[in-house]
Amino acid sequence: MKRYQISCALFLVLFGIFICWEARKLDMGRVVKPGPGFLPFWLGLALIIVSLALLFNYGRKKIDPSLSSQDLWKGLHWEKVLYSLVALLLYALFLETLGYILATFLLMVFFFRAIEPQRWFVAISGAVVTSFITYALFKLWLQVQLPVGLWGM
Repeated sequence: MKRYQISCALFLVLFGIFICWEARKLDMGRVVKPGPGFLPFWLGLALIIVSLALLFNYGRKKIDPSLSSQDLWKGLHWEKVLYSLVALLLYALFLETLGYILATFLLMVFFFRAIEPQRWFVAISGAVVTSFITYALFKLWLQVQLPVGLWGM
């Protein structure tokens, strides 16, 4: 299994290098006024760093030969992945109708309660804070046009 993990991490390093190389062909811009190559370049660089960290981690660990590939998949909660995908699909479908703030609030409440169960106070306050911080980030600071929904919020 270790050989596959190392080859996968190497592929991701090469893919990150490719992303950075191609992003350099686009206008990078500046931090205050990013160009089309800015985000792909930094995401490619982040992919390289994470992949190198994985390679370093794989090189240090000793793999237990008694573990089978089926043991690696035991105990994973695939239903949470499916619930998350369905929630994100519903979010995309109702975003225009409900508006950004309300749709994001409902999505975050779902994530806080259903995916990683939290108390209601934590779920609602976390959803409110997340909705308004991301609204401020995207709408006010970056001036992105967000869906207002039926109620104009």
